[in-house]
Amino acid sequence: MKFLHTSDLHIGLRLCEVSLNGEIEAALDAIRDLAVREGCDAVIVAGDIYDRAAPSAEAVALFDRFVTGLASVGVPILAVSGNHDSAERVGYLSSLLEKAGAHFSPVYDGEVRPVTLMDADGPVDFWLLPFFRPVQYRAAVPESEAWSWGDTAAEAISRMAIDRGRRNILVAHHFAAPGGFDETAGGVGRVDPALYAPFDYTALGHLHRAHPVGRQTVRYSGSPVKCSFDEAEDIKSVTLVTIGVDRHTDIREIPLPVRRDVRQMRGTYEELVSPAFRARGNPDDYLRAILTDEEDIPDAVTKLRVIYPNLLRLCYDNLRTRTLGSREIAWNETGVDALTPEQVFAELWERQHGAPPDGEILRMAEDLFRAARGWEGGEDA
Repeated sequence: MKFLHTSDLHIGLRLCEVSLNGEIEAALDAIRDLAVREGCDAVIVAGDIYDRAAPSAEAVALFDRFVTGLASVGVPILAVSGNHDSAERVGYLSSLLEKAGAHFSPVYDGEVRPVTLMDADGPVDFWLLPFFRPVQYRAAVPESEAWSWGDTAAEAISRMAIDRGRRNILVAHHFAAPGGFDETAGGVGRVDPALYAPFDYTALGHLHRAHPVGRQTVRYSGSPVKCSFDEAEDIKSVTLVTIGVDRHTDIREIPLPVRRDVRQMRGTYEELVSPAFRARGNPDDYLRAILTDEEDIPDAVTKLRVIYPNLLRLCYDNLRTRTLGSREIAWNETGVDALTPEQVFAELWERQHGAPPDGEILRMAEDLFRAARGWEGGEDA
């Protein structure tokens, strides 16, 4: 059995209010083409199909094209809901869609029934475990006394009628990590990867970087596109998995083509506008600029966007900004509400310029605040 494992499509995602649907569509087209080229028996999507529970019409249409494209080339798709999805929307018409080779997890009702696909070596059972929170699990299984994320996941798996004589694949959207890691990630509680022992391969979604957990056959595929500047250094891929009748599993991470990258550039303003620097990457990429100039560059964003039209963020890393942390803590301790507008202005001026405002600047600010107070009070200011 050969299949592609992907997850966290986040269709409808916006980065700094810029839609990434074009990049997501290009990645999905590459996944479909790869499934055909490799002769895959299925494509797995391990949750977070959409970026929000109520996706836009454009997002739904994009995923529809992906599913329809796979159906047109005879490749089944098996998908579960994630924490960003609505389980009801993902599972809508799931029984009807199965006839076209599109298998979506229904809302969890206390039971998971396998989707069985056949290859030359016999049947393979795919267990599509939809995302649920502990409170949702207890609503579906009222007699349960499980309360934690790990306990409800373990109990849900224990309720599956797994035939160990067959190859078994679990598809789930979990935060799986060994003990000692943070208890939550992205609002989802940790589960013990030892829970996946009954399965020959576990296709996980939720974490955006491709990596195994505990053993090679428990894996995150990662997201097919970079969803934030925190992922700027990642190489996005899809995971190609082949499981033989002897349970031997071959796993390959195949990098996906990038239409517009999400990346960061760092240096002085003069360095960033130099021809040598511009030649290092696609100027149309989605960019975050980190300027190291000690003095602010007037209208830097506008100037840089002439060269880099998709510059989305700009910040400074210099002596002034490196001292910002302690000043922010002091503000939090004092409470900004306890400061007068003049004090807030003086603090902001010092952060921006590295020195307190002089007397003339302060007098101008005081006059402006006095005028604003008069306007708020209905006076002629």
